[in-house]
Amino acid sequence: MTKNICIFSDGTGQMGGSRPDQRLSNVYKMYRAMRPGPDSPINPKDQVAFYDPGLGTGESGGLFGRVKPILESAVGTGIDHNIIDCYEQIIAHYEPGDRVLLFGFSRGAYTVRALANVMNLCGIPTEMPDGKPVPRHGPGLREIAKDAVKFVYNHGAGKPRGQNPYFKHREELGRRFRQKYSSAPQEGDENQGNVQPNFIGVFDTVASLRTAVVRTLVWGSTFAIGAAFVAGLVLGWSLLLVIPLGVLLGALIWQLGSLLLDNFKYFSDDPDRKLKIWRPTDWPQILKTGHFAAWNKRNYDMWLDPDVNHARHAMAIDEDRADFPRVGWASQKAAIETKDREPAWLKQIWFPGCHSDIGGSYPEAESRLSDIALDWMVDELRECVPSIKINENYLNRAPDPLGLQHREDAIVRLGPISIPWKKGTREVGDDFPLHPSVQERMQAAAVAQFGEVKPYRPQQLSKRCDLRRFYET
Repeated sequence: MTKNICIFSDGTGQMGGSRPDQRLSNVYKMYRAMRPGPDSPINPKDQVAFYDPGLGTGESGGLFGRVKPILESAVGTGIDHNIIDCYEQIIAHYEPGDRVLLFGFSRGAYTVRALANVMNLCGIPTEMPDGKPVPRHGPGLREIAKDAVKFVYNHGAGKPRGQNPYFKHREELGRRFRQKYSSAPQEGDENQGNVQPNFIGVFDTVASLRTAVVRTLVWGSTFAIGAAFVAGLVLGWSLLLVIPLGVLLGALIWQLGSLLLDNFKYFSDDPDRKLKIWRPTDWPQILKTGHFAAWNKRNYDMWLDPDVNHARHAMAIDEDRADFPRVGWASQKAAIETKDREPAWLKQIWFPGCHSDIGGSYPEAESRLSDIALDWMVDELRECVPSIKINENYLNRAPDPLGLQHREDAIVRLGPISIPWKKGTREVGDDFPLHPSVQERMQAAAVAQFGEVKPYRPQQLSKRCDLRRFYET
């Protein structure tokens, strides 16, 4: 019997279920309704679900578990461990014929999009190199997932797709992984993995893997601690102060150095011989192929393979933070190849509201706009994956196009002091359709928008031919 493997990756700071009356994202609401458990009629033989909390939740690992994601964000590797967590769960549960369904919000949306491309490169391992079964738990399983993400997928990260030698080397690393773990398809395209996602559903994808604020905070703090440590040595401060400063500085330098070194990638022509930085005979090859690999704003991973059965993307019209630009998805060539697929291969739809008005996480009484995108996503999922199991008792929705619209102005607020987000209005062209709720909202005499009640007239829609009449009066 085949089953659905459902992976849910949440947005920054989101960790659904940690409090009884928490602000829940749409991703967590879907997870809660689709997981098996003692309060669910869903049979785990039919469907399993894994929830990946968002970046910055620090749900485990004590102080280090809270600090490490911040350091990773400073060097651009902030979602690696999330991708590894999710991929590990897929390997742990997969049986031939199972359907893999991926859902995400914000950076969690980018996480599952990247996860789909890990599957595209590496597939899902079916056996170990010695022919033994793949471990379903423990360090051995974790190492396989880390190998796929850090060694294969991240090679050439941040370089334009197709740029050689990085693209050629990454494809070769993927081939070696598939050969090692018997994860190549038995028939069809041998240049990709054996399993592709059946469905990817994402709410307002953003990447922002290395924001200027976090980078400045981390490196500025490291410099300040270093300066204080040196000053303490020179000025003869008490050892009770100097020693903790030295330990903290050493720990920061060690962790940042390890993360930076981890992002330095190189390629060996011999699959049976790994290059070592400490081995002088390997230096020529390391210098020739070495590069710092990290996804960046110029080159995020926007690939969507046509062999993914269906993909859906709900996008926010009114998100105006420069650090939250829309992350493009799929190529025009792939769209043409799949134009006759039913249900459609890819739908990217604009919805009214800001980032979390699409992906959720505001108080439930203020979630009418996010219920619109949630309702749409659930309907699309049912059409594309008829076998999906949903406990509707945990997924009540009350979509309302006239609902309250929010806006995020400040990165942080401390009393009267706040650090504002840099603004950057999104371009909403004619290339992607609007959800019907957009016109319903515009037809209303006035709607609640942040601190005002006024007609809904976002400037970014003013050039669309189908809405011009709303701006002529």
